Amino acid sequence: MRAGVRAALAGAAVTCLLAAAGCGGNGEGAPPAEFFAGETIEFVVPYEPGGGYDLYARDIAPYLSRCTGSDVTVINEPGAGGLLATSQTAVADPDGLRVQIINTVGAVSAELGQAEGLNFHLSELSWLARVSSEANVVVVASDSRFRTFDDMRRSTEPVKFVSTGPGSNDYVNPPLLSRIFDFPVDVITGFSGSGEARTAYLRGDADAQVLPVASVSSAIRAGEIRPLLTIGETDDELFTDTPTAADLPLRTPEQTQILSSLLDLAATSRTVATTPDVEPARLQFLRDAFACALTDPELVAKSTKQRRPIEFLPGEATARAVDALLHSDAAFQTALREIT
Repeated sequence: MRAGVRAALAGAAVTCLLAAAGCGGNGEGAPPAEFFAGETIEFVVPYEPGGGYDLYARDIAPYLSRCTGSDVTVINEPGAGGLLATSQTAVADPDGLRVQIINTVGAVSAELGQAEGLNFHLSELSWLARVSSEANVVVVASDSRFRTFDDMRRSTEPVKFVSTGPGSNDYVNPPLLSRIFDFPVDVITGFSGSGEARTAYLRGDADAQVLPVASVSSAIRAGEIRPLLTIGETDDELFTDTPTAADLPLRTPEQTQILSSLLDLAATSRTVATTPDVEPARLQFLRDAFACALTDPELVAKSTKQRRPIEFLPGEATARAVDALLHSDAAFQTALREIT
């Protein structure tokens, strides 16, 4: 499984950029460029405004508009830890006018874990691009009783993690960390967004949260929260002294296997997809448009400066990476089924 994910990530190459080659295709009806010109593309964010996913979408939107000739409107559809919006995308009209940024960690985990009420199959979505590959981070309040991750591992009482719901990073990671590192956890859900969840542990009603790097960086710099562990790789200097999950000793081969799959999952991070069954020429047009937008030097420089780096992967390679994750090892799938 790790080889499949790595091959999908490493073997990708952009063969046709809209801006450079004018690609699009000749499907039924109007050519895609003519169809999208003057239309409105809804760029759906499955969370409340202001979080990392929302900021990425709003950064990308004007460049996507330029690359498609369409108006691009960012729409927030929070609920069920991001799964509500994905459920809506799965049944929307297959015209290519609804695209969604997806928390791949949460969505893949929900499907593999057979989460109750799930009404979509990720293999059926039309994958457009990976936006970023981003480590997740265990964070606590600056005055937390947990000074290090080893303190957390030594806890005899359940560590209280906050979560926005079953499709989110902060729902999936804590129980997996519990399995991998042998410490008890409770996951507290019901928060409308990661900001509201953060408030709970800042005021002492909970202990910790797991979120992507870009979602916690500003609060770390402000001194509100502290990082204890990174899950995945990051070059951000904020985490120079923070231990990484891959470097910590484990007790059993099963724990090693689960951690390996979790790190592969983190490598997909934020992706973009549209509905199933989009006409092939329109799908190629959208993939080329996201390639055009996400490789724009201005956007890349802006995102890097804002500590929200773009790490583009083309649509076909993203689809292969997601497929590899959906066929992950048995120990990982069993662990997910037990926590969802």
